[in-house]
Amino acid sequence: MKGIEKIKMEREDKKMSRNIVLIAFGISGMAALIYEVVWTRPLSLIFGSTVYAVSTMLTAFLAGFALGSYLFRNVADRSRNPLMLFAGLELGIGLYGLIILALFAVLPPIYLSLLYVPGFQFLQFILCFLVLIFPTTLMGAIWPVVNKVYVGTEEVGRDAGVLYSSNSLGSFLGPLSAGFLLIPMLGILKTCMFAAFLNLFVAAIIVAIVFLRGEKKRR
Repeated sequence: MKGIEKIKMEREDKKMSRNIVLIAFGISGMAALIYEVVWTRPLSLIFGSTVYAVSTMLTAFLAGFALGSYLFRNVADRSRNPLMLFAGLELGIGLYGLIILALFAVLPPIYLSLLYVPGFQFLQFILCFLVLIFPTTLMGAIWPVVNKVYVGTEEVGRDAGVLYSSNSLGSFLGPLSAGFLLIPMLGILKTCMFAAFLNLFVAAIIVAIVFLRGEKKRR
């Protein structure tokens, strides 16, 4: 009887952990799209045109997603603890989210020094792209890592669909809340800090899951 109860408890713990990971992935998607909306504002001040700012943002995000997913495709499979890898990626995004606005403030003097260089606007794009590519690559890396954690071998299609829908829901709520609620109420700086807090919160929750799992195994 004790063995059966232990198996039931393990199944319940695994189910709860999977649900938490699912919610955490949705929050991660929400934070990513909040960043996308928030970072467009300082970029438009730098470029002087929202069209160039949005183009730079979309290019950096999509390139980072592709690069992160590609670079971490094998890392996720080989990782002994993909949950901790997930937490580490969220921690990196959150910390970068706290300092990136300061980096944007440093860039204008660099642009001014290049003002009369041929291809000035392209140089603007490259500098901004380099600032954005690091956090967006970490965002892209989360996909294969969470996929490794959540998707089982028996119901791959179902699990992958649920995982994608969770992140898509978060991605829908992110720009909605940023554009119509957070920025009007908090401003650009505090909204960026809020998004960073979401990443750090997810990292803390995942670390707590790993810790609790370890404690239960020891018992």
